[in-house]
Amino acid sequence: MIRKTAIIIGASSDIGIATAKKFAKKGYNLALTYNSHNVNFEKELDLDKDIQIKTYKLNLLEDHQVESFFDAVKLDFQYFDTLVYCSGVAQKRKLIFDVSNEEIDTLFEVNLKSAIKAIREFTKLTINKNPSNVVLVGSFVEKNGCSCESVYTSTKSGLTGLCKSLATELGSLDIRCNVVAPGFIDTKMNNNLNQEEKQEVAEMTPLKRLGTVEDIASAIYFFSSEDASFITGQTLYVDGGLILD
Repeated sequence: MIRKTAIIIGASSDIGIATAKKFAKKGYNLALTYNSHNVNFEKELDLDKDIQIKTYKLNLLEDHQVESFFDAVKLDFQYFDTLVYCSGVAQKRKLIFDVSNEEIDTLFEVNLKSAIKAIREFTKLTINKNPSNVVLVGSFVEKNGCSCESVYTSTKSGLTGLCKSLATELGSLDIRCNVVAPGFIDTKMNNNLNQEEKQEVAEMTPLKRLGTVEDIASAIYFFSSEDASFITGQTLYVDGGLILD
């Protein structure tokens, strides 16, 4: 029996680890990337299934590393179902006239350009071979914008436009593409907020709590599953009702 395989780029992030756990529990083989934060994935995933896991160091700011990564993955695995792109860098809050060229380049390279490159390489592996899908981790800020995080918001908005275009471009080839847009999630990225500030944010949502990484992982897996086989080109806001559209 062919075992399904998920490629998770940015697997060492809080959301990435939770997503890897979700797919591992569902019996997927896993190709997982990290950069500066090398996680002991086998320990983190607490595996009780006989699945194949390979980890790869991937620096998205270095030329051609995305292509080299997919060359390695192609040698290590035989069958691919899902690409999850959850790598991302946040923008330090500042007005647009204080944002440097280096910051702009980094935000676009990691959050958007590398996602495009990864999808390009992934589709080369699956086209005309088997149904597959792409899940991009965006952000709720793409809906209404975010003051002092305009460049970050631009990159996340770009993922939404990319997803819609790919849905129409790749649908006839049996490749789906969707976006999961987290709201305020209790991760290290939000550790700049103290407990009182986190509670204030939680009170802004109808559900009166911050999201968990498991909330996001479940949405990512849903889009990857057969339950979502007729869904493509969509953005799902996993934000506790913060965006009501």
